Formats: sequence, structure tokens, C-alpha cells
Amino acid sequence: MKFRFLVLALVTVLLGTSAALAGGNPGKGKPTTGPGCRPMVKVVLKGMLANDPLAGDTSLQMNVLKANRHGRAYISAAQPITVNVDANTKIRRKAPDSAPTKTLDSLAMGDLVKLTAKACKADLKDGGTPGLAARHIKARPPAPPPAP
Repeated sequence: MKFRFLVLALVTVLLGTSAALAGGNPGKGKPTTGPGCRPMVKVVLKGMLANDPLAGDTSLQMNVLKANRHGRAYISAAQPITVNVDANTKIRRKAPDSAPTKTLDSLAMGDLVKLTAKACKADLKDGGTPGLAARHIKARPPAPPPAP
């Protein structure tokens, strides 16, 4: 009889310990929103530049016309949207009959732009439009109007 109580007490202690260890620590791991969050998704926006950025600017404005699945909320957001640019942003602008340029001040108002950025998947949920920091910007001047 005493042996059964000892075994029952031992099993109860072991089950309680395993349940406590299985809960995990909520303070550890990757956050789901904010800086350093996981998972990050790629946001691709296509549109036209709404301003003429200068060399020292840290952002640009664009009117979004198309987007991938993660960026659809930016199409219906108030236009133009502001996108941050930093030293890690790769910029390429190709005009006809000229060499490609790689600086922010080479972009001109009205240029057609394809922009990629990363954002937290949780921040984009339910039509959210968090601030974006551009990773790649590809631009070209708009096509000239057809001659009559």
C-alpha cells in the first residue's frame, strides 16, 4: 500500500515537471511585430514617383498603382505614400540612350518605379500599412506620348 502511494506521488511530480517545462518562456524567441520580427515578407510596389528626391533625402514619395499580395493595402491607402531610403538601399535608374545611374538624386518626379521592401507579416494583417524601408528601387522615365 505504501509502495503504491510512493509510485503515485512520483508520477504526479514527474507529470507536473514536464508540463512546466513544455510551456516555454514567453520572453524568449523572435517578436512577431516591430523591429527584428519574424516572419518577414517581401512587399513589392509599382507606381510613379510623386516627388523629386535630392541627394541627402532619407525618403521618397510614390503613388502606388500595383502591388503584390502583401502590398495590396498600399494601393487603397492615402496617396502618395512615403517610403524610407537608407545607405543599404540599391537604386537603379535606366533612361534610354544613357548609362544607368545609382543615386537617389538621379530619380525624377513621374518616373515609373518598382520598389521592394520587407515588412512584418503580422503588421500587414487586416490591411495594415506599416512604414517601409526600401531595399531595391528600379526606375525608368515614362514612355513619351505617341506622335500624331
